[in-house]
Amino acid sequence: MIINFHPKEIESKKGLEIIARLNADGAHKVFHASDKSADEWKQIIKSDEKLVLLSPVFWWGGGYVFEKWIQEVLSYGFAYTYSKEGMPEGQLGGRAFEMHMTHGMPEAMATTMRENIQKRMEQGIFGFCKATITMHFYEAR
Repeated sequence: MIINFHPKEIESKKGLEIIARLNADGAHKVFHASDKSADEWKQIIKSDEKLVLLSPVFWWGGGYVFEKWIQEVLSYGFAYTYSKEGMPEGQLGGRAFEMHMTHGMPEAMATTMRENIQKRMEQGIFGFCKATITMHFYEAR
């Protein structure tokens, strides 16, 4: 399943190109993040379906739609809890995600941006929830 986080109003040409490449064999269902409720996404995450995420980079992070999805779907009680000692406990049991991100950052700055985003995704979001993520970046120009 491919989940697209690019804004619907101004669809990304690069995003559509990536979706077409990733889904060349038609094996994936393609949805926009807003097509399902948070509870529906949680059920999908619990399944064994391959999840491919496609998001633009805005301000060195995922775009608004991605950030909103993270807040609503990877929420307390579902993706993580806290122990009695106050330590975070990820609840996703190694669930794998594949992330493809488009950006328009000049290459002179892109290396640092990609390193920061990758660390945030691997450790700060998905790692916190005990999930894994494989990252891919594409210049949108």
